[in-house]
Amino acid sequence: MVLAAAMLAGLSGCRSGSDVEASGAVYPDAVLQSRVLDVQVVRDETQITLTNTTARGFGRSRLWVNAWYSAEIEQFGVGQTLNLSLHDFKDRYGTPFRAGGFWATRRPERLVLAQIEPLEAETRELIGLVVVVRGDD
Repeated sequence: MVLAAAMLAGLSGCRSGSDVEASGAVYPDAVLQSRVLDVQVVRDETQITLTNTTARGFGRSRLWVNAWYSAEIEQFGVGQTLNLSLHDFKDRYGTPFRAGGFWATRRPERLVLAQIEPLEAETRELIGLVVVVRGDD
């Protein structure tokens, strides 16, 4: 019994640190999107810019793109503009969003869906954001 416990402890120590710890977030499939806010998400190659033009501010939250990749933000206040690198968005395994860029060897992923999940709310909620798609995206 002790030998089995020691073997299990040794195996867990061999795990790669890049899977769950990298993002740790699993898209909340069971949570329905409650509404869409008038917050535009504009992509400029490897960056996104969003400005909170609503009357609602957000504390610590998770931004989701394409219902798979996420990045945590500390706050998104009323009138605040966020400039975020798409390279910082990772899936639950730590794989980054394929944002493209000058050195990219593969085609960048399209940005088609953006949502915010307030992490300090009493109930889990996903709120849609407006993704602005330009002709070259």
